[in-house]
Amino acid sequence: MNYEAIIVGGGVAGASLSLLLGQAGMKICLLDKENPSSIKQNDFFKGKTASLNLNSIDLLKKMGIWEKISKTSKDFTNIEVWDSEGSSVVTFDAKEISECRLGKIAHNNNLLKSIFDLLGELPNVDLLEHESVLSLNEGLESIEIQTDSGLNLEAQLIVGADGSMSSIRSLSSIPIRTWSYEQTAIVSLLESELPINETAYQIFTATGPIALLPVRVEEEDLISLIWSADKVYANKLFFLESSEFLKELELKTESKLGRFKLREEISSFPLHQLHAIKYFSKRTVLVGDSAHTIHPLAGQGLNLGLADVIDLSERILLLRREGRDIADEKMLKAYSDSREKVNLRMMAMMEAFKRGFASTNPWLKLGRNIAFSFTNETKFLKKKFIKEAAGIT
Repeated sequence: MNYEAIIVGGGVAGASLSLLLGQAGMKICLLDKENPSSIKQNDFFKGKTASLNLNSIDLLKKMGIWEKISKTSKDFTNIEVWDSEGSSVVTFDAKEISECRLGKIAHNNNLLKSIFDLLGELPNVDLLEHESVLSLNEGLESIEIQTDSGLNLEAQLIVGADGSMSSIRSLSSIPIRTWSYEQTAIVSLLESELPINETAYQIFTATGPIALLPVRVEEEDLISLIWSADKVYANKLFFLESSEFLKELELKTESKLGRFKLREEISSFPLHQLHAIKYFSKRTVLVGDSAHTIHPLAGQGLNLGLADVIDLSERILLLRREGRDIADEKMLKAYSDSREKVNLRMMAMMEAFKRGFASTNPWLKLGRNIAFSFTNETKFLKKKFIKEAAGIT
């Protein structure tokens, strides 16, 4: 079977790229080793949440799913950040950049369901699930893949959107740099004694940052917890009784929202950073977690992946309109150079935050407090941080 592009990986990034290219009339194959299109209704509000910035929201509007996502997601208009070691609170407000919101908190499963509903309406997009790629064979004008079920598929371009353990990246021999953060993310859904309203909270502690994000679950306002804790401490937290876990969380968050109740079981996953040395090889290109993973403390992982999708889709469609090869090496290099610069800058910022707040050095603690105070009192610096968080460049 022949396609213009084969996209491997049916997560939010891969499915979004398939939809954008499919809506433009391209013959697309979306392939995944699982079955991401089969999300049950009672799972729409379970699992990971995504902090969508204004740039990502614009993309969802372009794809035609924003109206549906907007109804089931929660605005955040403010971000409050503080250091438990003594700094005052820094507040970022959407009004300071003349916006009505800084972003929306949505559920990944709900995003995927909305995207796959539209993909199912496109006759020029084939969805192949429960298929894994075994081999790539690159030619001068096309690239062929073979799947584990024996399918042979051919296209001008292969897109790897298959996550941090990307088989496409490995088969294309694209090198990476990676290391562990030595932390574990503990996630759950909470109910709080005091309303969270439209504020996202970020608390830096000696054992790792805690994010409390406002979410909507079936017309009820709740809290998405993402607690990035040092491994030994995280292991202790994970095996605490629920009541003891919540007491520890209330202590670490200084009872900002009063007492908590768990609304789902806690789960966890290890945290590591990964970055591909380049994002392409001949007729293969990477987007999202296949190219880069980042610490979740600023909630920018999915936003960076969707920004990859926007950039790459625009370049592909321009070449197609001009009747040129959509795997043109100059285009793929320009995409790689452009996105590497942005993604590396954000990764470096997150690494600096992680290392800076993990330090027990008293001079660094003093520096953090001065930096918090300076940021809070300096309008142009605050605006810069707010625009960065909102995805405004």
